[in-house]
Amino acid sequence: MRKTVLLLFILVTIMVHLQAQTVSYTYRPFSAEGCTVSYTPTFIGDTAYIVVSVQSDRLVFSDNPTMMVRFFNTDQILQLEGKKLDATSSEGAVMVGYVFVPISEVKAMAMFKVSEQEMEMFKSGVERIRLSTLPITHDRTFNSDKIGMSLYQNYQSEKRKARDF
Repeated sequence: MRKTVLLLFILVTIMVHLQAQTVSYTYRPFSAEGCTVSYTPTFIGDTAYIVVSVQSDRLVFSDNPTMMVRFFNTDQILQLEGKKLDATSSEGAVMVGYVFVPISEVKAMAMFKVSEQEMEMFKSGVERIRLSTLPITHDRTFNSDKIGMSLYQNYQSEKRKARDF
Protein backbone atom coordinates (compact mmCIF):
# COMPACT_ATOMS: atom_id res chain seq x y z
CA MET A 1 0.00 0.00 0.00
CA ARG A 2 2.78 2.39 0.94
CA LYS A 3 4.70 1.64 -2.27
CA THR A 4 1.57 2.21 -4.33
CA VAL A 5 0.97 5.62 -2.75
CA LEU A 6 4.64 6.56 -3.26
CA LEU A 7 4.57 5.45 -6.90
CA LEU A 8 1.35 7.38 -7.48
CA PHE A 9 2.91 10.48 -5.93
CA ILE A 10 5.98 10.13 -8.16
CA LEU A 11 3.86 9.74 -11.29
CA VAL A 12 1.74 12.80 -10.46
CA THR A 13 4.89 14.82 -9.77
CA ILE A 14 6.38 13.70 -13.06
CA MET A 15 3.24 14.54 -15.02
CA VAL A 16 3.16 18.05 -13.54
CA HIS A 17 6.80 18.59 -14.45
CA LEU A 18 6.41 17.14 -17.94
CA GLN A 19 4.22 20.09 -18.79
CA ALA A 20 6.94 22.56 -17.82
CA GLN A 21 10.60 22.12 -18.78
CA THR A 22 10.86 19.64 -21.65
CA VAL A 23 13.51 19.26 -24.34
CA SER A 24 12.45 17.06 -27.24
CA TYR A 25 13.20 16.06 -30.81
CA THR A 26 11.60 13.94 -33.49
CA TYR A 27 13.71 11.26 -35.11
CA ARG A 28 12.50 9.47 -38.24
CA PRO A 29 15.23 7.44 -39.95
CA PHE A 30 12.54 5.08 -41.23
CA SER A 31 8.86 5.97 -41.14
CA ALA A 32 7.86 2.78 -39.30
CA GLU A 33 10.45 3.39 -36.58
CA GLY A 34 10.06 7.13 -36.16
CA CYS A 35 9.65 8.54 -32.68
CA THR A 36 9.46 11.68 -30.59
CA VAL A 37 11.71 11.72 -27.53
CA SER A 38 11.30 14.18 -24.64
CA TYR A 39 13.72 14.80 -21.76
CA THR A 40 12.49 16.50 -18.61
CA PRO A 41 14.57 17.24 -15.50
CA THR A 42 12.69 16.91 -12.22
CA PHE A 43 13.35 16.72 -8.50
CA ILE A 44 11.72 14.28 -6.14
CA GLY A 45 12.79 15.34 -2.71
CA ASP A 46 16.47 16.25 -3.01
CA THR A 47 17.12 13.71 -5.76
CA ALA A 48 17.34 14.80 -9.39
CA TYR A 49 16.00 12.69 -12.24
CA ILE A 50 15.77 12.96 -16.00
CA VAL A 51 12.41 11.64 -17.16
CA VAL A 52 12.54 10.33 -20.72
CA SER A 53 9.37 9.87 -22.73
CA VAL A 54 9.42 8.00 -26.06
CA GLN A 55 6.35 8.34 -28.26
CA SER A 56 6.29 6.00 -31.26
CA ASP A 57 4.38 3.22 -32.93
CA ARG A 58 6.15 0.41 -31.01
CA LEU A 59 9.20 1.42 -28.95
CA VAL A 60 9.12 0.62 -25.22
CA PHE A 61 11.84 0.64 -22.57
CA SER A 62 13.54 -2.56 -21.45
CA ASP A 63 13.03 -3.75 -17.86
CA ASN A 64 16.31 -2.14 -16.75
CA PRO A 65 16.60 0.92 -18.98
CA THR A 66 19.94 2.60 -19.61
CA MET A 67 20.83 5.90 -21.20
CA MET A 68 24.30 6.45 -22.65
CA VAL A 69 25.37 9.99 -23.52
CA ARG A 70 28.50 11.17 -25.36
CA PHE A 71 29.35 14.87 -25.11
CA PHE A 72 30.94 17.30 -27.56
CA ASN A 73 34.62 18.30 -27.08
CA THR A 74 35.23 15.51 -24.57
CA ASP A 75 35.83 11.79 -24.65
CA GLN A 76 33.51 11.32 -21.71
CA ILE A 77 30.60 8.91 -21.91
CA LEU A 78 27.92 9.00 -19.25
CA GLN A 79 25.90 5.87 -18.56
CA LEU A 80 22.78 6.25 -16.43
CA GLU A 81 20.73 3.39 -15.03
CA GLY A 82 17.02 4.03 -14.82
CA LYS A 83 13.66 2.78 -13.71
CA LYS A 84 10.95 1.88 -16.19
CA LEU A 85 7.67 3.70 -15.69
CA ASP A 86 4.29 2.89 -17.13
CA ALA A 87 3.76 2.64 -20.88
CA THR A 88 0.45 3.64 -22.42
CA SER A 89 -0.91 2.86 -25.85
CA SER A 90 -3.69 4.23 -27.98
CA GLU A 91 -5.20 2.92 -31.15
CA GLY A 92 -7.33 4.47 -33.83
CA ALA A 93 -7.87 4.55 -37.55
CA VAL A 94 -7.81 7.02 -40.39
CA MET A 95 -9.98 6.68 -43.42
CA VAL A 96 -7.99 6.96 -46.65
CA GLY A 97 -10.35 6.81 -49.58
CA TYR A 98 -12.66 3.93 -48.69
CA VAL A 99 -10.11 2.07 -46.55
CA PHE A 100 -9.53 2.37 -42.80
CA VAL A 101 -5.80 2.48 -41.97
CA PRO A 102 -5.08 1.45 -38.36
CA ILE A 103 -2.88 3.74 -36.29
CA SER A 104 -1.31 2.77 -32.99
CA GLU A 105 0.85 4.86 -30.70
CA VAL A 106 2.86 3.85 -27.64
CA LYS A 107 4.18 6.28 -25.05
CA ALA A 108 6.86 4.74 -22.85
CA MET A 109 8.53 6.49 -19.92
CA ALA A 110 11.61 5.91 -17.80
CA MET A 111 13.37 7.97 -15.17
CA PHE A 112 17.12 8.17 -14.69
CA LYS A 113 18.76 9.33 -11.47
CA VAL A 114 21.38 12.00 -12.15
CA SER A 115 23.88 13.75 -9.86
CA GLU A 116 24.94 17.40 -9.91
CA GLN A 117 28.34 16.49 -11.42
CA GLU A 118 26.70 14.41 -14.14
CA MET A 119 24.32 17.26 -15.00
CA GLU A 120 27.30 19.63 -15.34
CA MET A 121 28.54 17.46 -18.21
CA PHE A 122 25.45 18.37 -20.26
CA LYS A 123 26.68 21.98 -20.57
CA SER A 124 29.21 20.93 -23.21
CA GLY A 125 26.40 19.62 -25.44
CA VAL A 126 25.13 16.15 -26.33
CA GLU A 127 26.77 14.59 -29.39
CA ARG A 128 25.16 11.16 -29.20
CA ILE A 129 22.49 9.52 -27.08
CA ARG A 130 21.44 5.87 -26.83
CA LEU A 131 18.35 4.59 -25.03
CA SER A 132 17.71 0.91 -24.31
CA THR A 133 14.37 0.56 -26.07
CA LEU A 134 12.77 -2.52 -27.57
CA PRO A 135 12.43 -3.91 -30.27
CA ILE A 136 15.32 -1.68 -31.48
CA THR A 137 17.71 0.52 -29.56
CA HIS A 138 17.10 4.25 -29.97
CA ASP A 139 20.42 5.74 -31.06
CA ARG A 140 20.70 9.35 -32.20
CA THR A 141 23.77 11.35 -33.25
CA PHE A 142 23.65 15.15 -33.44
CA ASN A 143 25.82 17.45 -35.59
CA SER A 144 25.24 20.30 -33.15
CA ASP A 145 23.86 20.43 -29.63
CA LYS A 146 20.07 19.98 -29.64
CA ILE A 147 19.34 18.95 -26.06
CA GLY A 148 22.42 19.28 -23.81
CA MET A 149 22.49 22.98 -22.88
CA SER A 150 18.69 23.29 -22.85
CA LEU A 151 18.40 20.27 -20.56
CA TYR A 152 21.05 21.75 -18.24
CA GLN A 153 19.25 25.12 -18.11
CA ASN A 154 15.93 23.42 -17.41
CA TYR A 155 17.64 21.43 -14.65
CA GLN A 156 18.94 24.64 -13.06
CA SER A 157 15.45 26.17 -13.24
CA GLU A 158 13.87 23.11 -11.59
CA LYS A 159 16.60 23.11 -8.95
CA ARG A 160 15.78 26.74 -8.04
CA LYS A 161 12.06 25.89 -7.86
CA ALA A 162 12.74 22.92 -5.57
CA ARG A 163 14.88 25.06 -3.22
CA ASP A 164 12.50 28.06 -3.18
CA PHE A 165 9.50 26.10 -1.98
